[in-house]
Amino acid sequence: MIKLHGFAVSNYYNMVKFALLEKGLEFEEVQAMPSQEADYKAKSPMGKVPCFETEQGFLAETNVILDYIEALKPTPALVPGDAFAAARVREVAKIVELYIELPARRHYAEIFFGEKRNETAVAEAKPVIENGLAALQALGSFKPFICGAFSLADIVAAHSFIYAAPVCQAVYGWDIVEAVPGLKAALEQTNARPAGAKVMADQQAALQAFMEQKG
Repeated sequence: MIKLHGFAVSNYYNMVKFALLEKGLEFEEVQAMPSQEADYKAKSPMGKVPCFETEQGFLAETNVILDYIEALKPTPALVPGDAFAAARVREVAKIVELYIELPARRHYAEIFFGEKRNETAVAEAKPVIENGLAALQALGSFKPFICGAFSLADIVAAHSFIYAAPVCQAVYGWDIVEAVPGLKAALEQTNARPAGAKVMADQQAALQAFMEQKG
């Protein structure tokens, strides 16, 4: 059986979990934290989560795992059959990952771990996120999902904005979801899907437990 290694606070873990549930694939969740220990790096060479265990071996890196899942079970499709439309879905997902979630991540230490504000990050991250949001608005149709039909782009967006949005609100007083017309409705529909609701509930419970433990 497929095994998904990681923890439910991780948004990248949750992207993979969402895809597995959408596909109806059986899998086991294995609690694991990022680690530079040799035994874990034998599974995930960079020591990151998620880590994906198959009968043939281990895979790491969320994009790679998501592509593997799509190839393993093409239906229901999370990527369109048309080559250009498929590339567009992956382009949108990559923009959300690299130009919205990743720069917002520079504030996670402050917001989630109580560390001192990084003023350099405050100055540098916002223009990158602004460009990312503009690109998302330009490429998306939001009718009703980001690229039209429900796709991998929606899964990646749902679990990128889940942390990027409250972080930007806390640091900048900036609602990055409202900044993109149609995005809020697309995210709500994504999270309302049975798989989305399950992943969200598990994420919220895990985050609450994490914050209580940290506090």
